[in-house]
Amino acid sequence: MLGRLQIIMAVLAVGAVALTGAVQLGKYKERQRGAIQQMQSDIRVERERVKDDAKTRNLSDYDFCVQSLRRRGVQSADCEQLRGLAKE
Repeated sequence: MLGRLQIIMAVLAVGAVALTGAVQLGKYKERQRGAIQQMQSDIRVERERVKDDAKTRNLSDYDFCVQSLRRRGVQSADCEQLRGLAKE
């Protein structure tokens, strides 16, 4: 009787350890998946930023002002003072 109880307790202990290991492995994989998704998102944002920088690098001050104000929904009349100024 005591031998059977010890066997049952040992089987339950092994099962608990296996279950805990499986849960931890699942959490690890989920964290890795989240990290990979975040990295992919960061790469997409960085590519868009670099593409935008390449476009804006060649704009005159006036054109840059108009473009940035248009995105904000503001009138471009304030940019008129930049028209015709040479790049420094």
